[in-house]
Amino acid sequence: MRGAIHLRNEKPDEVIPKDSWLTRLDELLKKNLDSLRKEFNELKRGIIRCRDYIFNFLENPAIPSDNNASERGIRKLKVKQKISGCFRSGTGADAFHALHSIADTAWKNGQSPLDAILALV
Repeated sequence: MRGAIHLRNEKPDEVIPKDSWLTRLDELLKKNLDSLRKEFNELKRGIIRCRDYIFNFLENPAIPSDNNASERGIRKLKVKQKISGCFRSGTGADAFHALHSIADTAWKNGQSPLDAILALV
């Protein structure tokens, strides 16, 4: 996986065939891992289920090889939770999350978050 991510970072705009990477993955998945912990075998089964999609970021440069954007997207919400502990009501939590989602989506699309929120009114 690291090698594929490194290759994507070296060639960010190229389409890279994922066939050779899937061959390598298949070789690793064929190994007998029964002696390892149960969690590792569960991870192996999950990888087998998602096998065809793991290296999509190689063939499509628009797909990021990590989820850093998602992590950044929820960081504000996590800080809010740490500071205040919780919301006073479910309605307040829903409103906060809806507004945050609209503003964040607008910002990611190069639009004004305030204009996006005002467009809903």
